[in-house]
Amino acid sequence: MDRAQKDNAQKKYEISARDKRGLSILAAILVILLALLAGIVIKVKSDLNTPFTYHFHIEDKEISIGKDADGVANMDGSLSAADSYVYSVDISKHWVNDPGVPLQTYGAQYDNTVTNNSDYDIVNWSVVLTVPERNITIDSYWNGEWEYEKKADTIYFTPDDRIETIHSGDSATFGAVMISKELMDFTDVSFTGCRYKPVTKYFLFWVIMVMLVAWVTSFVAYLLFMAREANHRKNEDRLNSVILDTMQTFANFIDTKDGYTKDHSSRVSHYSELIARKLGMSEEQIRDIGYIGLMHDCGKLAIASEILEKPGRLTPEEFEKMKLHTKKGGDILTEFKAIEGIREGVMYHHERYDGTGYMEGRKGEDIPLVARIIGVADAMDAMNSDRCYRAHLTREKILEEFENNKGTQFDPKIAQIMIDMINSGEVFVN
Repeated sequence: MDRAQKDNAQKKYEISARDKRGLSILAAILVILLALLAGIVIKVKSDLNTPFTYHFHIEDKEISIGKDADGVANMDGSLSAADSYVYSVDISKHWVNDPGVPLQTYGAQYDNTVTNNSDYDIVNWSVVLTVPERNITIDSYWNGEWEYEKKADTIYFTPDDRIETIHSGDSATFGAVMISKELMDFTDVSFTGCRYKPVTKYFLFWVIMVMLVAWVTSFVAYLLFMAREANHRKNEDRLNSVILDTMQTFANFIDTKDGYTKDHSSRVSHYSELIARKLGMSEEQIRDIGYIGLMHDCGKLAIASEILEKPGRLTPEEFEKMKLHTKKGGDILTEFKAIEGIREGVMYHHERYDGTGYMEGRKGEDIPLVARIIGVADAMDAMNSDRCYRAHLTREKILEEFENNKGTQFDPKIAQIMIDMINSGEVFVN
């Protein structure tokens, strides 16, 4: 696998991990929202399946039903802001049947009203009234079924579909015409029902709906972003491939001019990437330093072949001409702006940490970091390769050179990184 493939694989791994994190967050938010929505639905169903019963005593024809602090129904018949329900029984009209005879009876219309002051609708409800005297007759009734249980002196009322639901803030009216010996005051009543609050009446429901809309919007935006990102990555990969192929081809031109340095640029590029990674640089910076390593000797194209391939030591005049390859390389790359630091890496990779290098005699941190990295990588390959004027150095000699020249020729930190990589086997020595 070449460097471009490794870079692409690393980048795709990072993007894939980021995509998974993004999808995980969206999925977690959706699960939370759906769980909250399910909680509301369960609450509604629980209320529908959990009937309540209030037993109360009517005074002055009216009773309010509420709960005090310990949950016991109020029975005082008063109406207050805390009351949940109000029940009343009124005699709207009455008459005497067979007046003056021993068996005279009274007929009356008893109008019952249940008012719902709670936040819930009431469904599946019914009323049980205790009859204050025996032997009554239910003549007629409306809005529900009235059933008189003589043995228990009890009337059971079940609403019909017209008033089967008492909405919050609403009332249900029902009644009957009954015949009895005396006009009756119904004082003992039991009211049973189930609370029902539509899901849409919960404030949390609308909060969830707003968040779900936001979630859907975010998800769509995320998909659009991922599609655009994928297209961008595709174009970026293509561009990086073109840049790498171009530079590799150019590096081959450089290495071909000097037969003794074949593949030198590729190895320097590789060593530079290893050092950059040890320094904790980003993948983009590591990739760019690899590109700079490929191009570090591009100025040698302007140097005569007889100097590059001379088998013996260069004369002072020839060495001065050889040193110009850093300046010539900088000139070649004057208009190259795509890779940050490429010109500096080419121009200053022969500067020495103690200030005795060329072309400008820069010293220490004054030398750009990329040039200090390339300088160590270039020296490593030079010592580890056969040259026209000498054979490659031994492993021990290379380690000795790096150790002895820390702080003079080389940045001590970068030189130590190379020493550590040689000792660990990350960098192979012939």
